[in-house]
Amino acid sequence: MNADRSRPSTLERARAKLDRTRRATQRRRDQIETLRAQVTILTEETKSPIERTVGDAPDPELALGVPSYSLAARMHRRHNTRGVNDREGLDEPILQLYSKLTAQRFAAQHGVRVPQVLGRWPDPDTVDWDSLPDRFVIKSSVGGGGVNVFPLVRDSADGYTDMLTGERTTREEVTGKLWAKHQSRSQYFAEEFLTAQGAGPGSIPSDIKVFCFYGEPVYLEVRTGDWSRAKEVTSQARTFLADGTELFNVRALIDAGDQLRKPADLDEVINVSAKLSKAIRRPLARLDFYETDDGLIFGEVTQNPGHLPALVPEWDRRLGEAYERAYARLLLDLSAEGALRVEFGDADPRNTDGEQAVTSR
Repeated sequence: MNADRSRPSTLERARAKLDRTRRATQRRRDQIETLRAQVTILTEETKSPIERTVGDAPDPELALGVPSYSLAARMHRRHNTRGVNDREGLDEPILQLYSKLTAQRFAAQHGVRVPQVLGRWPDPDTVDWDSLPDRFVIKSSVGGGGVNVFPLVRDSADGYTDMLTGERTTREEVTGKLWAKHQSRSQYFAEEFLTAQGAGPGSIPSDIKVFCFYGEPVYLEVRTGDWSRAKEVTSQARTFLADGTELFNVRALIDAGDQLRKPADLDEVINVSAKLSKAIRRPLARLDFYETDDGLIFGEVTQNPGHLPALVPEWDRRLGEAYERAYARLLLDLSAEGALRVEFGDADPRNTDGEQAVTSR
């Protein structure tokens, strides 16, 4: 009798089977929704800019089209890298934030915590390895995608574990890799090894990437595996709005991160992002952070997000609208400060063509 009581009843077995079937069905539904979003994104990516923004308007020449984050971000990047700065030889101060060290000083000046720098060197051969602790991160001051970022943990007298790849390495191997991506403006530095919040020593915190539109953080991603050197690691992401609402299948070409979580202190992330992006005074900047046991720590400013988010059309439009709002606010602020003043000339206020004569200031 006791043995019979311990066995699941027919009803219990049926319920358990039904639960398994429901879970399997939901997983399949989620897969279908992801595939639909992927097809939508890839279909949009095949269209020309005018097709994406104007669509089937009766008169494409007169249609203003709809906002697009993808197109706005490409224009923004082109301006930063090929626009007035190259054409006019302008050394725009804000572009100095490409350097990780300069960006960290900028964040620190605005009261945001940054990693402790353990040493700085002009080239890879001058790194003072013996002065460094058993855990540290060595970086180039320029470059992205984790190419010249090496979080190292000493595992022997002359060797380390590269925590991005999980592979063993040596000083000589790291030095060679740093030289392979060296640029004339590169500097090299080591900083403290940041540990993920609530995790053990040696665990790398996930990236928190906040897409900011001149003081308005709109969209953020919690990312892991987004490292160019770790070829065998799959990039994963969860996406959220500034109010904490999670978005699904907005960036369906990137795997959803089952182990990723929403920032523990989202309010601080958003407040700090708003403060820094307003100070940057650009319609678009991406700010990267880490959540650690010691709190929120600034990572870097990404002025030209290298891999533009391939978004479903609805969110490409919404973030495009955020870009246009930011552009308008920036112009309003510059105008209020007198930076965009237009003044009448001191001659006759009307020229020979009957138009007002003006000079820009």
